[in-house]
Amino acid sequence: MSAINNALSELAKAQTISASSIEKVHVPTIKQKPRWPWLIAGFSLSLAMGGWAMSQQERALQQDDVIQPHQQSAVTSESALAEVASLPSPTAKVTSASDTIYSAPAPIRLPLPEVVDVAPQVSVQASTVQASIVQPTTTQQSESSLSSRASSPSLKPDDAPRFIANVSKPNASESLSEASASPTTDRADGVVVVEQVELTPIQLARKAQERGKKALDANNLADAIEHYNDALRYAPRDSQIRQKLAALYYGKGEVRKAVDLLQKGIAIDHDDMDVRLALSKLLIKEKQNAAALTPLVHLPANPHLDYLSLRAALAQKNNQNALAQESYQQLVAIEPENGRWWLGYGIQLERGFKLPEATSAYQQALNKVGLSSSSQQFIRDRLNVLSTLEEQSNAN
Repeated sequence: MSAINNALSELAKAQTISASSIEKVHVPTIKQKPRWPWLIAGFSLSLAMGGWAMSQQERALQQDDVIQPHQQSAVTSESALAEVASLPSPTAKVTSASDTIYSAPAPIRLPLPEVVDVAPQVSVQASTVQASIVQPTTTQQSESSLSSRASSPSLKPDDAPRFIANVSKPNASESLSEASASPTTDRADGVVVVEQVELTPIQLARKAQERGKKALDANNLADAIEHYNDALRYAPRDSQIRQKLAALYYGKGEVRKAVDLLQKGIAIDHDDMDVRLALSKLLIKEKQNAAALTPLVHLPANPHLDYLSLRAALAQKNNQNALAQESYQQLVAIEPENGRWWLGYGIQLERGFKLPEATSAYQQALNKVGLSSSSQQFIRDRLNVLSTLEEQSNAN
């Protein structure tokens, strides 16, 4: 054990000696060369390369400019030689061959249409603008310039001579003088007529009515009512437009508007039988028979059959005997061959206790046309009753 301890102690001493003998080594620093000279050298080299490339490009352009005039002069000399060679000999027989190099297209004149602009409610103004068509001035190309264009370096001296056609167009002054000399003969060329026409209220109403019909065909009720309102505003006395608009309101379910519209028409024209008749029929559809008679109480001059017949029927139904008798009396005067009018007239005379006149009216009804078998049987029964009443009155 002592030997081992001695060995270990010696080893430890040796390590301490070696550790104490380590010294610091001083390494000299390496100096780096500056980099900016390399940067300057690279930049200078790039500038030199760019300048050299630009100089080469300019030299190539100068060479092209020198070559092109040389080629043009060569072509010109060749064309001159070709012209000299193509000249015929004084003793030779010249055969002229003409080839058309260019032919001018015929001028095309397009007629300008007359435009009519229609604007409503605008005073008439007409402005005529005449635009004279001036053809371009005459351009005559010289024979030498055309021949230099037509010739090419491949021309041979033995080619036949060519005659170049000169193309000329009419002078601008000549065309202007022709246009001013006859402005009416060629009116379709270069004339635009713009007219503004004032439409009458009737025409405006017809236009709006047509738009309303188109809207109805397209099942557009709102637009149709709007257009018919416009038409009625232009022509408030047009009973047809008023009746159509009232029918549209009634079909839409607005009965009050339809009635008011027809009543306004009666207020505008007191003798308008069509509007009165339309209002009466509308009230009949609403089952207002007493109110339906009100528009027909007024009897205009020369009433037509429809007005009188509806007036008589409503008056008879509402026990208005005076109105009914008046209406039937006019009906038998207008159509004396109609048995229905005589039957109604006889009934009203009987209600008024005018028995002899009623008997005569019933007998006239039996001799006229237009009655059914049941109506004829009713007349016979009434005649029997009237004859019985007359016998009783005579007996008394």
